[in-house]
Amino acid sequence: MEIDRLIGHLNGEIRLCKELVSLLQKETEAIVSRDYRALYEIVGQKEHLVTRVNALSEARAGFIRAALSFLGAPAEQEPSLAAVIEKAGSPAKQDIENCRSTLQTLASSVKELNSLNARVIENSLENVKKTLGFLGNFLQPSVYKPGGKLDEFALKGSRLSKGA
Repeated sequence: MEIDRLIGHLNGEIRLCKELVSLLQKETEAIVSRDYRALYEIVGQKEHLVTRVNALSEARAGFIRAALSFLGAPAEQEPSLAAVIEKAGSPAKQDIENCRSTLQTLASSVKELNSLNARVIENSLENVKKTLGFLGNFLQPSVYKPGGKLDEFALKGSRLSKGA
């Protein structure tokens, strides 16, 4: 009974992690295609999804403790999926092992996609900085000071004189 609840909980985590991976892939596409409207929507969805994934991850310890208690493990034993796998029977053991393996794979995918998106954004920002630096070389010195007074700029013209 408790083992089935743990497996159900792990499958819920897997489902949310798959959604997160899909969302991160959409985020990559939005960054590359410069679809900023979609990117803002994706970031909002991602924040909500990450909050849900974190909540489920924190709740996992309770399910693991309950499963270990059901399997007759001592109360002082550290709650972990490895401990449950070690004590569980044959069919449940394989299911939990598959869930753990899937979660590890999804976690590495999330990490990889996050790092890819960060690199793409950093490279884009570096290109913007280089472009602004290049364009800054063409700026003319300002004529007016911040207070609105003329800078040390020589005015020339047929009707301008120093005495006027």
